[in-house]
Amino acid sequence: MFAVVILAGLLRFAGQGEPVDAQALIRSGDYEAAISTLEKALQVGEKGRGHEAAALALAECYLSMGLFTRAGKALELLAPSASRSSRCRYVLAEVLASRGETAEAEKILASLSGKDGFPGATFRLSVLLFERGDYRNAAEHLAVLSEAGRLDYYGEIYRVRALLALDRASEALAAIASLGKKHDTPEVRYLSGRASLLLRRHGAAAEQFRLALAANSDYLEAAFSLARSLGQEGDKTGAAAAMRRFKDLQQVEKTRTRKANLLSQRCRREPDDAAAWLDAGEFYLSIGDADQAVSHSWRALVMDRESVRGRLLLARALRNAGAYAQSALHYRKVITQSPGNQSAVSELIELIRKHARK
Repeated sequence: MFAVVILAGLLRFAGQGEPVDAQALIRSGDYEAAISTLEKALQVGEKGRGHEAAALALAECYLSMGLFTRAGKALELLAPSASRSSRCRYVLAEVLASRGETAEAEKILASLSGKDGFPGATFRLSVLLFERGDYRNAAEHLAVLSEAGRLDYYGEIYRVRALLALDRASEALAAIASLGKKHDTPEVRYLSGRASLLLRRHGAAAEQFRLALAANSDYLEAAFSLARSLGQEGDKTGAAAAMRRFKDLQQVEKTRTRKANLLSQRCRREPDDAAAWLDAGEFYLSIGDADQAVSHSWRALVMDRESVRGRLLLARALRNAGAYAQSALHYRKVITQSPGNQSAVSELIELIRKHARK
């Protein structure tokens, strides 16, 4: 989850001049409480270093919640001199990217890339480059981060995908083999299959696609690639069966896409309806898109902070995104608000059992 991973690093460098209570809340991941503290400081404080620090911390909190419009408005509270700081420019880059102004966002991130205190800038630049099809530069930036040991699982996945897009299959296979030692996920299996397919190792590719589908039966790309690899291997019967499976999954995906579009249209049409954002967030959680579930639950909670439904959705989405400490925080808030909520209690116990050290 990009927001959690990148902002966890970014916020380590926050704190100079902002309220001490807010610093502790930010470190704990309790952004709502931090925002309340920061807004009070901004209301009573005079212009100066403390005011600028509080405004910037406020923008970073909103950014961590995926509330880009609010992050942008918080930046407007800064004086021109403060808005030139690296921290401010990083937040601005994320806000611009959320608006689709990626060219400007890339310029800012490129200027921050390699600077002390901004380890996430190069990665975010790489992601933007990848998303607009500049795989060569994305791969170069990601290779530097990988060699320095600064890429997590998701970063390595981006690197492998960039290499495959450049037909650098041998490099991709070596990278995925290393990643697979720690992460035996459906995506790792799928990407290993794609690399093998490019190297014309059709049997090995088919086996990896089968393993990906065994772990995730809805893996559309793996089903299509399995049909392709079996066809190239000469297994017409197997290829036909795999293609039928792909077409079935394709229909399911079309239905999901239609539903996602309808929910998005409702959110745009009724932006102040918390239920619209919760319905969309719960849908995204059901299809495995934890990032969207997190941002939609935050939108709902901003409108209705006491919503148990919204809080529970946020806790579950953060859990699925791997943000276990923040997830536990919101499970506890649900239980405080609704002591009889057995779902929250049992899920928190399971979370602690599985991830207490994470």
